[in-house]
Amino acid sequence: MKWMKMGVFLAVCLLVVSGIALAQGTEARYLVKSDSGLLKAMLGVQHNFDNGFTAELTSGQLRALERLGVELEEVPLYHTLVKPVCGDNICQGNEPKSCPTDCSGIPDPDPEPEPGRSCVPSSQMPYGVMMVNGGSGGAGINVAILDTGVKVDHLDLDVKLCADASKRGIKKGCADTNGHGTHVAGTVAANGGSDSLGIWGVAPEANLWMVKVCGPTGCWSDDIAEAIRYVADQGANVVSMSLGGDVESSLVRDAIDYAAAKGVLVVAAAGNDGPAEGSIDYPGANVKVMAVGAIDVNENVASWSSRGVNDGDFVIEEREVELAAPGVAIESTSNTGCYTVMSGTSMATPHVAGLAAKVWQGDALSTRAYLQQLARNHDLHTLGDDSATGLGLPMAS
Repeated sequence: MKWMKMGVFLAVCLLVVSGIALAQGTEARYLVKSDSGLLKAMLGVQHNFDNGFTAELTSGQLRALERLGVELEEVPLYHTLVKPVCGDNICQGNEPKSCPTDCSGIPDPDPEPEPGRSCVPSSQMPYGVMMVNGGSGGAGINVAILDTGVKVDHLDLDVKLCADASKRGIKKGCADTNGHGTHVAGTVAANGGSDSLGIWGVAPEANLWMVKVCGPTGCWSDDIAEAIRYVADQGANVVSMSLGGDVESSLVRDAIDYAAAKGVLVVAAAGNDGPAEGSIDYPGANVKVMAVGAIDVNENVASWSSRGVNDGDFVIEEREVELAAPGVAIESTSNTGCYTVMSGTSMATPHVAGLAAKVWQGDALSTRAYLQQLARNHDLHTLGDDSATGLGLPMAS
């Protein structure tokens, strides 16, 4: 009877607070460390985890839960790591309104699909794909890209799995109204299209899996964590994340541990906060993740590519960049159904994810070690794992 009265009191309290706080809107998303069915019913569940559930809370709900002694943990909001460049006459599709007029003609991000091919890339084999000796292979390897989604009917992409973790639970569909995910997908596994007139990715025979984890405001880390666990359970070999932020998420960390235990190789962007030392983003900074920095066509490090906190040896540790890959002015597939150029460690990451599929060594640990060896064969700067490019640029032999 005592617990029933407490439950009624809690429900009434939350109802009152919710009603008062509705006008204040959602303040943030939180991990509510409770398994109370009543709390879940009152607040709504984004995702369930072993140590609680996530929900979007108004400021009033947040204060009420804190007063009731419910343990809460804020869920970090991550962002895709594409780098807009103003005034370069290259319209990447995500420049702010303050950019010059060369970006005024950005195509409709959600166009009506056109039958057949209406456009061709400026180069069928982008320079980045050639630099890592890609453009073939990857058969039988499942590469899961966690991003803004994908244009499923792009002529050069063959999407084998399409899911959405940005809603409550895992739902069907992975429509890309942003364009970032479609661009990343093309670098991993574009196959030139059935007419062979399109663009090619690093591992065109790989199984392309797309899970949408990013919406208009960014990429909530609980959505990312749920997606990592989901693709690990589905049998992913490689997870590619061109996203990140300054703060580590315990949910993403635990999900990476879960995926690694299932034999998944996780690759993520180092970040675009360089050139400061130690500017690397999470989840790339996680020692179980291969963090990728960005270089250009001449193997120069992009000034904005995040740096790690390296000690100069050959051992990759927490908050260290592991590899470098092309990430400046990369042409790939667009959610318009055509092609576009983007820059960022977002663009460097899928080169490594695709290369992992192309040179897969039978398991994640062996593949990671092999990629490291390939990079050491083409070290870019100081001997050892330097802060900008790690062990170097991996190139398939």
